[in-house]
Amino acid sequence: MGEAVSNSLPLNVVTVFIPVLFYFLGLSSNLEQFKRIFLEKKSLIYGLGIQLILLPLVGLLISELFSNSVFAIAAVIVLIVPGGHVSGLLAHIKSGNVPLSVFLTSFASLISPVTIIFWLTVITSRSNNFSVDPAASFIQLLLFVLIPFVFGMIVKVKFQKFTNLIFKPLDVFLKILIVVVSIWTPIDLASYILENIQQGLLISFSSLIMIFIFSRMLITFSNIDLPNAKTLQIEALCQNFPIVLGISLALEMPEVAIYGMIYYLTSMVFAVSYSFSKKF
Repeated sequence: MGEAVSNSLPLNVVTVFIPVLFYFLGLSSNLEQFKRIFLEKKSLIYGLGIQLILLPLVGLLISELFSNSVFAIAAVIVLIVPGGHVSGLLAHIKSGNVPLSVFLTSFASLISPVTIIFWLTVITSRSNNFSVDPAASFIQLLLFVLIPFVFGMIVKVKFQKFTNLIFKPLDVFLKILIVVVSIWTPIDLASYILENIQQGLLISFSSLIMIFIFSRMLITFSNIDLPNAKTLQIEALCQNFPIVLGISLALEMPEVAIYGMIYYLTSMVFAVSYSFSKKF
């Protein structure tokens, strides 16, 4: 499994383009829009709480429940990455608050070098079969995530004409890339996914059901308005699939890529079904 994942062309392709994804996210960021969102402090706090605290805690709980599975550690790692970019589109379909969705994804991505290392350290302290070098991992995430994101924001402010020139082509390219990789990777690793599909689906469904229930309870308790509530619910169901693949290769843990694929496909069924449903 390890050799197949490390040699997988789509996984290596998406890893190379992770900095480009975050550079584009920086280009997409609107500081004025972010300032307005800060006025909605309650939605912001609950949204970040769900993404940065609730999801990793669910991952740790699932890891304990399925401690004998090859995916025990992978179940946590998948839930410590930032939210997925598709959440903005799904929030639009659900008539949610798209700027809030974009901000939560952007902010969680911006601080992900710190949050991912924190939770990886927690996982390391709880498992004798898993270890990570926090300093090396932080530097790697810094180079892959934070620096490209900040650089994109600087380029947008300083070079507006250049930004206008490349934004749409880059947007189209990245959307096509994500679609291609999302289809190509399951085909490329089909034998390993099918070999582990039963336990992968069981853990994925268990994780998503817990996430939906716990996040719904928290959102209901927050008493925020309906568009924001819909947005937070969608954010809880979407994880950043390319970053999961990147972490899998960086940590040399092929099972993370295999489970990441299964979780991604399962979560898309959940998230898309919810976004098209009429009820909150």
